[in-house]
Amino acid sequence: MGDLIPNVGVGTLLEQSLLADDRAVRVGAIQNLDYDRAVVITHDKWKEDVGGIPQYAFLLATAREIGSAGGDDDEVLLLRVEGTAPLSLERDLQAVREEALRDALSKKEDPSPSVILDVDLDPFTKNRVSFTGLDCRIIGTFYEDSQDGKVVLEFGHDVDNFYATATYRVFKPVGDGLSALASYIKPTDEPVEMVRIGAVRYSSTRRRTLIAKQADIPVEVNVHDFIGNKTGMFGMTRMGKSNTMKTVAARVFAISERRPAAGLPPIGQVIFDPQGEYANPNTQDGTELAAIGTEHVTIYKFGADGSQANVRPLGFNFFDPGQIDAVKGITSAHLADAGSDYVRAFVQADFAGLPVPGENNQDTQRREAHAGRGRLVLYGALAKADFPIPNTHREPDGQEWPWRAWVQMRRTLADELERQLGQGHLMRPQKGYRVGVERSSLIPVIDWLTERDRAQDLTGDAATGLQSFVSGDPWRSALPIYTQENQGRAVSGYTKLKPLRSFHTTSSKLDYRGEIYEEVVQGRIVIVDLHLGPDTVIRRLSENLAAFLMERQTEIFTSGSEPPHIQVALEEAHNLFSSEKYKDELDVWVRMAKQASKLKIGMLYATQEVTGVDHQVLANTKNWVVAHLNNSREVSELGKFYDFKAFGDAIISHEDKGYVRLKTMSSPYIVPVQIDRYGLELVNEARAAAGLPPLTPPRA
Repeated sequence: MGDLIPNVGVGTLLEQSLLADDRAVRVGAIQNLDYDRAVVITHDKWKEDVGGIPQYAFLLATAREIGSAGGDDDEVLLLRVEGTAPLSLERDLQAVREEALRDALSKKEDPSPSVILDVDLDPFTKNRVSFTGLDCRIIGTFYEDSQDGKVVLEFGHDVDNFYATATYRVFKPVGDGLSALASYIKPTDEPVEMVRIGAVRYSSTRRRTLIAKQADIPVEVNVHDFIGNKTGMFGMTRMGKSNTMKTVAARVFAISERRPAAGLPPIGQVIFDPQGEYANPNTQDGTELAAIGTEHVTIYKFGADGSQANVRPLGFNFFDPGQIDAVKGITSAHLADAGSDYVRAFVQADFAGLPVPGENNQDTQRREAHAGRGRLVLYGALAKADFPIPNTHREPDGQEWPWRAWVQMRRTLADELERQLGQGHLMRPQKGYRVGVERSSLIPVIDWLTERDRAQDLTGDAATGLQSFVSGDPWRSALPIYTQENQGRAVSGYTKLKPLRSFHTTSSKLDYRGEIYEEVVQGRIVIVDLHLGPDTVIRRLSENLAAFLMERQTEIFTSGSEPPHIQVALEEAHNLFSSEKYKDELDVWVRMAKQASKLKIGMLYATQEVTGVDHQVLANTKNWVVAHLNNSREVSELGKFYDFKAFGDAIISHEDKGYVRLKTMSSPYIVPVQIDRYGLELVNEARAAAGLPPLTPPRA
């Protein structure tokens, strides 16, 4: 007798991957089938044998004869159980059950429920009433395809044909078969590196799964899905979002460490940490990201004193010439709303003195000299505003010297200053025109210079030197801030700078933004600890850093080069990407959300509020990690994407930490996953990739 279904052969890859005896157990048959849904008929005994069939479980349906050439071995349907379904003879079975109870009630002397309802049915009747129906959604079709001469397992999101229902057999995938199914990604030419993210978890209740030893079936993802793409992590507080972020960060770090051997640049990561969850160890994880290695993980925090090698200050040293551009930027932003002419002049002044393309050496030297003198007045204004002055200054080569404000000053003017004020105010090298104003002498020296300029009581070369000293635009622009006087009127001056004291840290050796960018380019993980310090200050510092990252990546992109890969992790995304904020084209977070992909910035954002994130951000999110949400409004918004709507009730009711519904860019369907806890094992995997020895568990 010929095959009922012609033109098919033995699908070895399908069987090896999904249908082998140790990978799938038969649990029933198809009762009813259309292009979207299927009703599966199964039996209590079969469900018991496979550890139960919970809601959202994957099932496989095939029309082929397993292990033979017969049947439709080109296709295996992937089903997901979404509920129960009545069978054709359901009413008859209910009638049999009802008749048995009526008969027992009429014949038993004791009419109590414990006697009547527990009546034994005969084996034949009991078997008949043990059949049940499962309402399943058809997710798609697995089939074999040939690519570049190699047979691969393909997946289509629909059904291109179906046969008589009696032809189909239904299996529950188990063990390696379930792992292959949950970890499946479509064949691609893009980079693929599969890493474990967790284990398959269908339900909150896991008793039967544990008994059946199916509670730790690995789920792997392509870690490259997270690199350079948007990943959304949704869920209530303490539902495992930060744990997932740490897991992804450690996996990406391991990838990054292996890239240089292949001639590829590393991947840096910046984690904005508003609660200190990433910067510090906690009892939940038993370890921390920094355990990967202090030379690979750097923490920036407000108020750090530099005593720890990998913990650095978050802020600027307002008295460091190398950070003057950053200081000018934050000062200008702070004073942007001030309408006074003297404030606008101060904001526009050049305190850096960097060369301008096309100018000659003489103009460059003059610009640098004027900028240094303007900085001297600025430093004096900061000192009056109670900004602490550093004790030392570090040169780019690492050498440290006592802090001084270095300016160009004619020798005759310096001589006259020392004659009138006395020795000890200036450090005067034997050669050159530069002098260093001592930190304790800032105000006396500036006051003497301004008084002499007002009195015009110097003569000769000293008078000429003074006029040259105070004639530059930076000096004149900064002077009203220092003196609190403008054109004979009293002004607030340096008091306007006092709110910026929180941004100042004497221990900052470099502009923290440039330092962080360089660390990221070298493939390090940088954690920006934002849980200490005033909210307004912390917010501004983080925005400055984000803007700086964008600027540097844009510079490289517009120059025709390939920007380095950077991963940015953000918490409380509903505060950053709300629909109202998304209208502001100048907002740094909005710009990052819109431009991140082309600038090679991967973004991982976490939020408790799906509705708080603008639809455009959600629509461009490639990877979705959805934990427990506690209300239907959020779940309804989530249901607009992929088929998360099917999981709505479970997302609201299941309050298990780390239990998520996962949809990645490479995976064609949602997988329910218990995310692995970030711990020592993952830390040691990352350390191994970096060539570091493993850490050992602490003794109890």
